[in-house]
Amino acid sequence: MMGLLSDIRKMLEGGGAASELEQMELEQVRAKAAAAEKGETKMGDTPLGPKVRRRYRFEGSVQGVGFRWTTTNLANSVGATGWVMNEHDGSVTAEVQGIREQVQAVIDGLDRYYNGRRFIGGFRIAEARDIEVIPGELDFRPLY
Repeated sequence: MMGLLSDIRKMLEGGGAASELEQMELEQVRAKAAAAEKGETKMGDTPLGPKVRRRYRFEGSVQGVGFRWTTTNLANSVGATGWVMNEHDGSVTAEVQGIREQVQAVIDGLDRYYNGRRFIGGFRIAEARDIEVIPGELDFRPLY
């Protein structure tokens, strides 16, 4: 891993930035690469904070009501990654990854929609736990 970080740093040092914003982004990448080489940060960290991944199991009125699609739309709207899937027992399982605020925004959005005045039935979170972050995950999608 150290060699890869060194290669990235060398590539970044060789090119010039076209704008002030690009220069700032390059400086953040350089600082992060240097900190990672020293063991001061995790590769899952972002400039806004560390990434987390939470596994949820939802029970209640969660199947046949658009719950997977709503979860997918909420996650994509806040830049979270992961997946959501119906289970055979009538529950729904989801893994949501991002900074804590992104993950919480998905849960808050589900709560407002399904436990708010718009929807009759609602849901409850039967299980919620932190799990290992999946590096390089790019999107949020429903699974079947």
